[in-house]
Amino acid sequence: MKVAVGGTFQFLHRGHRKLLESAFSIGDHILIGLTSNEFASRSRRYKVRPYDERKMDIENYVKNFGKSFEIRRIDDHYGPTIEEDFDLIVVSHETYVYAMEINAIRLKKGMKPLKIHNIGRVLADDLIPISSSRIMDGRIDGEGRRLSTVRVNASTKNVQKLRAIENAFKKLMGKVIVEGIEYHGRIKQPYGHQTLLCAIERAKNALGDADYGVGVEAGLFYYPSIEKYMDFHYVVIIDSLGNMNYSSSVGFTYPERVISNLKGGTISDSFKTTYGLDNIGQGDGAIGFLTNGKVTRSKIIEDAVLLALLQKGSEYYYL
Repeated sequence: MKVAVGGTFQFLHRGHRKLLESAFSIGDHILIGLTSNEFASRSRRYKVRPYDERKMDIENYVKNFGKSFEIRRIDDHYGPTIEEDFDLIVVSHETYVYAMEINAIRLKKGMKPLKIHNIGRVLADDLIPISSSRIMDGRIDGEGRRLSTVRVNASTKNVQKLRAIENAFKKLMGKVIVEGIEYHGRIKQPYGHQTLLCAIERAKNALGDADYGVGVEAGLFYYPSIEKYMDFHYVVIIDSLGNMNYSSSVGFTYPERVISNLKGGTISDSFKTTYGLDNIGQGDGAIGFLTNGKVTRSKIIEDAVLLALLQKGSEYYYL
């Protein structure tokens, strides 16, 4: 079987090695497309190592597999795969789109499409994909080991929310620094799909130069089948490479008089009108009040953040 695989291979980090190992485990002859310095430099913010150095690193690594291979210079994302006969192409989640483009071009030319083997994402200890740029920045090493404290920004100054976010990240990453960023959303009380959109906006606003940006937004969802509104917290997490993950908390319904007292305001306003409580969202939240503290806002947000992170860390999620 003739297999194609390609990349810049600035460093032979763990992700690159998995890519090459997969290609050699499947194929009998492997074509390795190695990007030229000119092409690689167009899309990278760091200085790319000389072509001959990168080629030598690959040769020294793959010769131990004992299979036929060749390394060829390429000046685009396709290389010889749109001209020559291959059976399969090995890609990562990030380069899967190029394999689809290659097959579209091959079909237009009357060529058979390539089988695609996707190795998914190879994650560092911080659950962000291993990349040469992150190694260059000194955040991780070539094995994906974290070299600095994980930094998380969240678009909120709410102490309960920040504690929930910190607790969730610490369960998976150990030491983290969580910072609250002042944010004033355009919508005071989101309804339905607005809730997720507001959470996305919060996450993007928070990221900055941190490793993660987190947006948490609560909203009301109307269910005609029961003629009631349910409250859900949506969580959006964006990492430094722009990858997003989403989740939501458990939902709960409000007493009818809380909803009737909304009158275009917020749940916090309604709780003040209905029960005489100020800033219900600063403590255990509405759910804490309604369950006598047995379930708290902080806990359901922590679980939702953890769920988004666990999805991100799943080896099956990006295949």
